[in-house]
Amino acid sequence: MYHWVLQGMQATAAALPFLGTVVDAPFGKFGLPSRWNVHGNAGWMVMECVAPIITTLSFFSVSAHHEVHVWAWRMLSLFQLHYANRALIQPLLNAPRSPLHISVVLSAVAFNAANGFLMGTWLAHGGSAPPPGMKLWAYIGLVLFVLGFVGNVYHDALLRSLRLTPPSSSEQVVQHGACIYRIPHGGLFRWISYPHYVCEWIEWTGYALTCIAVVPHTPDALVSYPPVLFVMLEVGAMLPRAMRGHAWYQRHFVTYPARWAIVPFV
Repeated sequence: MYHWVLQGMQATAAALPFLGTVVDAPFGKFGLPSRWNVHGNAGWMVMECVAPIITTLSFFSVSAHHEVHVWAWRMLSLFQLHYANRALIQPLLNAPRSPLHISVVLSAVAFNAANGFLMGTWLAHGGSAPPPGMKLWAYIGLVLFVLGFVGNVYHDALLRSLRLTPPSSSEQVVQHGACIYRIPHGGLFRWISYPHYVCEWIEWTGYALTCIAVVPHTPDALVSYPPVLFVMLEVGAMLPRAMRGHAWYQRHFVTYPARWAIVPFV
């Protein structure tokens, strides 16, 4: 079963960049009125809670049959840390989100279940102290993970403040459905429109780097390692949305500052 799920996610990683350029997932700025919309915050919590639950169940189902090294437990804990923030803390602190179409929730549930199954199974099959040649890379990965996680939380807090504080009388706002959109400022928003996406990519790149350094594995193509595949899936899904979201800001805000969408020159 593991290999079937892996191949399905590899195919998804190849298709996502193309799908994202022609289809906008119906939530947030691209949400549409529909009888199939669900409560934004509740739908978000449901779909994001799937990842840590399935990862934990998969991990324990494998680890019950053999001893797992402490490094595998550490990597599992870091995965859970990210999703504790993403699935629980973030939606509980946020103002009500715009509604999510049920198709978004169901597709995210399927994605998170598949990713969680792969990640938990892969982690539980190994874990060791970093060998001498890889120890430095393991800790570089951890530093990247922490920097990305902190940056992600920080820029999410900047976005949250826009929802929780009233705009000034001179500030341009855009009403879309039940939500009001404003131009974010601060941090890396000075230069790019989606720094929270970039920080998340840095976070998971660091995670993948540490995983490769500390989890024993049979040499294979990088796309066969779930932590690496996860980074590819995230970039494939989020990069097209960032570019289209950046264009949305430029269309709707006459005062939108000169900045890139996601990285310099993009």
